[in-house]
Amino acid sequence: MWYDKLSLAGCLVVVALFACNSPMQNKEEQAAHDSANKHPVTPNTLESKSEKRDTSFGDYRIAVITKGNGYMRDLFLAIGSKKDTTVADSIVEKDVKGELRNVLIADLNGNGRPEVYCTMLSEGTGRYGKLYGFELQHPVIRIDVSAVDTMEQAAYRGQDSFYIKGKNLVRTYPAYREGASDALTANTQGIILYGLKQEHDTLKLLPVK
Repeated sequence: MWYDKLSLAGCLVVVALFACNSPMQNKEEQAAHDSANKHPVTPNTLESKSEKRDTSFGDYRIAVITKGNGYMRDLFLAIGSKKDTTVADSIVEKDVKGELRNVLIADLNGNGRPEVYCTMLSEGTGRYGKLYGFELQHPVIRIDVSAVDTMEQAAYRGQDSFYIKGKNLVRTYPAYREGASDALTANTQGIILYGLKQEHDTLKLLPVK
């Protein structure tokens, strides 16, 4: 991970140059298994592709880009001001997991510095969710989202959705009985609320109890 201060246009040029938990497996293992099964090693698998999301929040202009192939991607975040389009703070997260699905922006802890949450889904049948979170300080800082990435619910088998509600980040997923191949009912959902907490020098996204 590195930080830099570049023009927003310059940041995008830099990006252009970048050529699961089941009851028996943790989410990282299941997502890797899904990806391997879905993407056998072929020339098409190794072909680079990118996803981009542009959004804004208050006076901030925000661009999120993922670049890479089915085995390795980098996530690039650039934050600029609506008042000054010539400069932007940037951060690169190397080797991110999954496909970029959405960018959520909120100020969950109410400190006046919004956060950016990049939601990802693994590319196999499980569609296991993963987050990358950043608070918009100078420099941008990374949020510890390990509590989101280590789901231990027996009913959880992926198919995640994430959204913001009030001061919480909300995760929903189909709920399964142990050993069952289908969710309890078509509209049965597991729901977990996460809040943003400061622990010593680290910002953490933690389940709300």
